[in-house]
Amino acid sequence: MLAGAACSNASSVVASDPPAQTSSLAVCHPAELRAIFRGFQAAGGSLAGAVVVTDVGSGPCWLDGAPRSVSLLDDVGGAVAVKEHGVDLPLNGGTVKLTPGAPLPAFGSPLAAGSAWFSLTWSNWCSDATPAVRALLVVLPNGGSIAVPLDTGIPSWAAGPPTPGCSSSHSGSTLTFGRFQPPAGH
Repeated sequence: MLAGAACSNASSVVASDPPAQTSSLAVCHPAELRAIFRGFQAAGGSLAGAVVVTDVGSGPCWLDGAPRSVSLLDDVGGAVAVKEHGVDLPLNGGTVKLTPGAPLPAFGSPLAAGSAWFSLTWSNWCSDATPAVRALLVVLPNGGSIAVPLDTGIPSWAAGPPTPGCSSSHSGSTLTFGRFQPPAGH
């Protein structure tokens, strides 16, 4: 599942305290989470992708807002040089409850109830170097980070180009990411 590109003029996201209705749930901690990067697909001159997160802890927990940061990691674990920009999309998004036992989806499968996801868009790559993005490092809204490997089940025919197109050599490459959200219909 991929989401549309985020607007560059959207407001930045700031981590917040849990809403009143989630006060009985714990904040999700990195050790309780497992995630997978669904890869990038071409979206105009940009690349669009998604990250899916599940709860492997002993009880339900919540995520609210967008990650504090998302780093693209190449095949040797080095960070790809991009500007990061979190946006408040979808608008009026709320807290997402994760429940233990929700599986990570296989390629082409819908997301399970009790999981969460967020979209990301990578744009404007003007370097001669072509990094192979193999993982992400996601810093959670309330702190701590999780390593997110690329889904190894993506068939070669479904993989997008390795980098986005160059739209402006005077601007840097940008990675825009949105809020955690529940699967469609949940």
